[in-house]
Amino acid sequence: MESPEPLPELFPGPQPEAGGREAGRPVRCALCGRPLTGAASRRSGLGPACDAKLHPAGPDIRTRRHEVEQDPLPGT
Repeated sequence: MESPEPLPELFPGPQPEAGGREAGRPVRCALCGRPLTGAASRRSGLGPACDAKLHPAGPDIRTRRHEVEQDPLPGT
């Protein structure tokens, strides 16, 4: 007796990715050439380490503070 539902393929052929790229084609970092795996890295073309080198984070507000000489509080 045969089932009316077709069985799923055990080894499906390569599926094209969204965006028209070939399946399995690695996207590489524009700076160091390593393969990119994250979606944001693939869009920007840079890995996280190389992106941090080219676009360093801004200075923390605590590094911009400076110490000021103050008079002692009365009664201490």
